[in-house]
Amino acid sequence: MNSAVRTVAQTNVAQFETANVIRQYNGVVRAIADARQLGLPQTARLAAMVNVVAADAGISVMHAKYRYLFWRPVTAIDPAAVSPDGYGPSAGYDDGNPATVEQTGWRPLLATPNHAEYPAAHGSLTGAMADVFSAFLGTSQINLDVHGFDPNGPAGNLNAVQHFNTADDMRTEIVNARTWGGLHYRFSGVAGVLLGHQVATYDVKHAFQPLG
Repeated sequence: MNSAVRTVAQTNVAQFETANVIRQYNGVVRAIADARQLGLPQTARLAAMVNVVAADAGISVMHAKYRYLFWRPVTAIDPAAVSPDGYGPSAGYDDGNPATVEQTGWRPLLATPNHAEYPAAHGSLTGAMADVFSAFLGTSQINLDVHGFDPNGPAGNLNAVQHFNTADDMRTEIVNARTWGGLHYRFSGVAGVLLGHQVATYDVKHAFQPLG
């Protein structure tokens, strides 16, 4: 995405969401356990919910990525970025749409991951986690702080903090973040969130029913 049309706030959100997602959400587990003074069984239950559902969402989204093998924005925009990796058409491809003019040398804000584009993996994991936290807390008004990447700190840090009032706030931000970062098309983020929701719904119903 051209920096001329991306605000500073949007850039910060895109970079915030480059943090290690597993570390992010296990940090939320610890924060909930501390804030609610959960005992060992409930803490273990929440940790299991987060990590089992995240694993299933990750498996599902990677299966979908290699089923569809959709090209990344950088491949679609810059013909020089095409490589024989199976993630997009060969050099010289024309999609026939005059509104999508190729731009040699275009690069996204964030480094493009080395796997296929559709659906968005982080969208799938965050979509799943939004459902997990809602299910565990018994409300979509989750009011959670999530730690993310601060570009002013060392590599791999979780120094930045954002507060999410609702589960929908988490879903909306990850779709925006991946679009603003230039890694995904918006429809891929939406599809990822939906996939994560479907995985979480199934897992919570079948493996994590409420304790009697």
